[in-house]
Amino acid sequence: MVLAPLSPEAIYGPAVAPLLEMLQRSAAALTQGFAQRFYGSLMQARETRAVLDLLGSGEFQRLQSAQTRHLLMLLDPLLEAEAHRAKARRVGRVHALVGVDMMWLIDAYNLYQQALHDALRDLPRQARLQLQHVLDRRLLLDLQAQSAGYQQVDEELSLALTSIQQAAMTARSTIDLYQGVLRALAGIDGVLAVNVARLGAQEVLEIEAIDGVLAQAYADAIRAGGAPPIRIARDAPGGGEPEGVAARAWRSAQVTSSDAYQLDPGVEPWHALGMRLGFRSSVAIPLADEAGQTFALLSVYSRWPGFFRARGRQLFLQHVQQTLALAALRHVQGHVVAHSFRQHYRELIATRAMTLLYQPIVDLRTGALRKVEALGRLLRPDGTLISPGEFLPTLGNHDLLRLFEFGVEQVCRDLADWHAKGLHLAVSLNLPPQGIGDPAYREALLRTLRDTRTDSRLLELEILESQDFKQAENRDLFLRELKTLGIRLVQDDLGSGHSSLLRLDSMPFDEVKIDQGLVRRAARKHPHRAFGFIYYLTQLAHELGVSVTVEGLESQGLIEAAAVMGADCGQGFGIARPMPAAEVGAWALARREAVDPLNPRTPWGALAGYLLWDRELKALDPWPDLAEDFVRAPCRVQRYIERHDPGNARLQQLLDKNHAVALRGSSGRMYRLTRHDVIQSLAELGRRSAPTVR
Repeated sequence: MVLAPLSPEAIYGPAVAPLLEMLQRSAAALTQGFAQRFYGSLMQARETRAVLDLLGSGEFQRLQSAQTRHLLMLLDPLLEAEAHRAKARRVGRVHALVGVDMMWLIDAYNLYQQALHDALRDLPRQARLQLQHVLDRRLLLDLQAQSAGYQQVDEELSLALTSIQQAAMTARSTIDLYQGVLRALAGIDGVLAVNVARLGAQEVLEIEAIDGVLAQAYADAIRAGGAPPIRIARDAPGGGEPEGVAARAWRSAQVTSSDAYQLDPGVEPWHALGMRLGFRSSVAIPLADEAGQTFALLSVYSRWPGFFRARGRQLFLQHVQQTLALAALRHVQGHVVAHSFRQHYRELIATRAMTLLYQPIVDLRTGALRKVEALGRLLRPDGTLISPGEFLPTLGNHDLLRLFEFGVEQVCRDLADWHAKGLHLAVSLNLPPQGIGDPAYREALLRTLRDTRTDSRLLELEILESQDFKQAENRDLFLRELKTLGIRLVQDDLGSGHSSLLRLDSMPFDEVKIDQGLVRRAARKHPHRAFGFIYYLTQLAHELGVSVTVEGLESQGLIEAAAVMGADCGQGFGIARPMPAAEVGAWALARREAVDPLNPRTPWGALAGYLLWDRELKALDPWPDLAEDFVRAPCRVQRYIERHDPGNARLQQLLDKNHAVALRGSSGRMYRLTRHDVIQSLAELGRRSAPTVR
């Protein structure tokens, strides 16, 4: 039957009120048992039954009562159009959120229409026809409004996905990425808590980032033992033991949901906590690397049962999974840090509970103080310091900016104080990669230099090699402005990643610092390889007109080796530990011995000298006469033995044998064997003489 258009006045208001009042007198008979018949009919469809089975008995009864009230609303003589649309739209939203398919809703309205028409059977024909038109039109409007509620939910999910994609494209650190994604998910109707976790100690998931109105309560309860921690077993549990949603998702690398949280035996250990917080469903979204191995888990908790099984919802979750996993892999993950620690560090930064220590950087040959590096520390309430290795990986761009602002201000104050005391030196300060081209960092730097009237030529900025710079135009403009001001640029951690060499050629650095991790490995395994890296990186930097500082020099042997390999400056515990600004002046005046690269005093200095000797010998292979003269001349190792270890007969024998074989060239097997023996002997002597630095 085609319904004739009716104005709102013909559906609502005084014109139809008497007719509806007539029907309301029999409303009790109409509604009696309606909900049971309604849901009994819907339960015949497998898909509908799957949704309704997610409800407990009490919830199902409340749903039946709500359905009865909705029917009575349609019969209300005083119902107004806008109120009807608003109520129906809210009902539609709920249906969409719990996974009721729109086609099921249309089937349900056929049941409504049949029930209402049956109720009109005994009325006079004219009244019956009028009421049928009114009620059919009200049903149609109800369906349209509920459909609008469905569309609203779809649009909100699309907006959330857009925000997630935006966060993935613009985030400058892992924590910024996670916070942007979590914020978007927490804004979805009914999402109570969302978090990202990674495997910590003892295979336990450690929550690192949270959002949502109940996220903190959930994290606090887990940390306080209000529910067991989530463990990820290496192998699937046996004996029919249920495996939780998070564990299944982690192991399978597949999105896994619990559609009825309180009824799912797999999450039984967390039922009490979930009931207290109102969790009705949850989903675990694993983030996997290129090899398909899960490295992090995104968990979302909703107040709606069946929220994650709705049609189209799985596609949404897969988009979130792919977008977040790919974006996270572009950032350094670092070690696992609990959210409580992250929050503590952020609070310290917000309250400016920070200080600076300064570590001297010296000329490797003369020992003279060239400059100092400013190193930020956070201050706990008890006065203990928190090192950057602990808190830096936990910070987002906002916190890094606050830290940078504090650092620039403190450096300028300390420079003025040193200058007043007659101490003139430069200071280097770390600039996060996120700050390159960021107007907020630029403004913080220039404003402080201007307000404190600091000579910008005394400031150096160290740029970490931790991520690629995406907007080259903004980057280059920012760096040119710094260079114009006389601020020197230093690339930190050269050798820690493949992109550093590319940046060395493409960005206007004045200096590079060789990664201290590379140097420290020398003390543990193969010092000759580390010294070789120092040599090659130093030669490359010098070819580009850039000076070199070697970090991590924790012993006299490492200091001497770096000098022998041609580096310009050194930094590390073997030279000086970080110190307060007040102690820098006295340290600068203290006498220090110079390093003579031609006459090493340590086994590792001699080893570095031998590696250079070996390179020079190979270069002379085409000219045997020149090579013979070269081999017979005293080398650095020989001078080391004579001056500092004359009783080491074994080392002398190894060196003599190596030199004797070298007279026949460096390409033979015997030369390689004797070369190996000399290197291993000097390496072991250096390890035994190097102090343990903590």
